[in-house]
Amino acid sequence: MRKLFALTAVVAAFSSSQAFAQAKSHEGFSLGANAEFDRSSVDATGTGAVSDSANSTGLGLQAQYSWALGSNFLLGLGATANTGNRKAGTYANGNDAYTKDRYSIDLIPSIAVTNKVLVFARISSVAGNATSSNGTSTASIQGLGYGLGFRAMIDNNLFWQAGYDYVKFNDVTFGNGTVSSFKGNILSLGIGYKF
Repeated sequence: MRKLFALTAVVAAFSSSQAFAQAKSHEGFSLGANAEFDRSSVDATGTGAVSDSANSTGLGLQAQYSWALGSNFLLGLGATANTGNRKAGTYANGNDAYTKDRYSIDLIPSIAVTNKVLVFARISSVAGNATSSNGTSTASIQGLGYGLGFRAMIDNNLFWQAGYDYVKFNDVTFGNGTVSSFKGNILSLGIGYKF
């Protein structure tokens, strides 16, 4: 009976350390760059206001640190910057609306499926600027983002990843009195390096 108990204890210890190694292989600091495909919309109210949507592409840069919290779970904290203007559509009197200078602070819970594949969720506090094509209307915007994705290691340090994020900004009032609500659906595909 003692031998069976000892054998069970050894197998359990080995299994848990192997599983913990799964999460440990994803732990640490990483940098990434993503090609982003953005389907944004603006819902506007006021004189001459309309609701519209548009497609844009851009580059997303991210930095993240992840901690292993057990056998398969990790928790990451990161920051993301989205480059370029992201067209949201026409909002008033034929003027186009854009979001620009978007950045976020991200909380990223993850599950290590294997020591090479990671599935993650993302909850983000997002900020940036909303602007019009005629340059007369600009406002700071804040909102929340939610996303899902996966990361696959190419070797011990290099990885590729894909994700989907939904961002909803708080309503803003431009100088012309138009109240606008910005939303975005972002598909991303990128590559990165884990240190």
